[in-house]
Amino acid sequence: MFKVLLNGAFQDGRKLFTSYHTKTKRRNQRKDQFKALYRRLQVKKVIRKNYLYDKTVNRGAGPAPFGSSAAASARRKYVKSYEHNNQTISLLTEITFYGCEKQTRSCIGQVHNGRPFYRYVGRNTPPCCMEKLKAVFRHVVDEFENVGIRYWLDNRALRDAIELKGLAPDAYEIDLSFNGDDVQRSVALRKAQTRPYTDEAGFHWLKATDGHYFRVQFSKVNTIAVNLLPFDLSSGELVRPSGFYGWKARKFSVEFLHPMSTVLFLGKPIMCPNNVIEYLEVKKVK
Repeated sequence: MFKVLLNGAFQDGRKLFTSYHTKTKRRNQRKDQFKALYRRLQVKKVIRKNYLYDKTVNRGAGPAPFGSSAAASARRKYVKSYEHNNQTISLLTEITFYGCEKQTRSCIGQVHNGRPFYRYVGRNTPPCCMEKLKAVFRHVVDEFENVGIRYWLDNRALRDAIELKGLAPDAYEIDLSFNGDDVQRSVALRKAQTRPYTDEAGFHWLKATDGHYFRVQFSKVNTIAVNLLPFDLSSGELVRPSGFYGWKARKFSVEFLHPMSTVLFLGKPIMCPNNVIEYLEVKKVK
């Protein structure tokens, strides 16, 4: 038998998650749950966009103090703002990656006939891998420019720079060629000649096993890498590969490197050969 209370009053009951400890524990638990869900669904990148209204405008108060944590958080994620109904609306974005990390293997996996496995099922390079590849490239370029190594963007990355000013959606590596006489200028390259070397930033430098060229990986475990291809310029007329083989080891005229040119790549001017279109045709880069 059931009783119906028409005029009964119910209490609110005990409030949950009222202390800082329980709120933090609940927040972290939800983050872990979503992280596990995204990885199970193979979601690699999540972009959250929020519109924040500046309510202080109506009260006559100014924005958050410059040194405050709120201002620092907004400044870190700030994209743009615009006026609407006499209020400033700021669009804030937060990007989170749920793919590979420094201490895990890359999502690229095995490469067969110059194509990663995901290209055979019509997919592009995972965004987490793409971001790490860009990070390795920027680190190597900074190292080369700091120590004075003469380098140039090469092969498919050079083609992508001309066509897209960035990486193609299916890119999984970047080739940087350099003057083989400059190896001794870099401490990392000198150490990598004898044994693999991990620098202070965690990037892993090593000599490849299939030729006398170098690779710089995102970490020792995560093998997303930039290839460093040494060339011999001592002959005077032809630039020859220095100890590595394959389709990337094609000779070309030294005139392509005198003078050098630049191309905008990943938001930065990068050294490249002159007459790039003709250079790519000579190297048969498609």
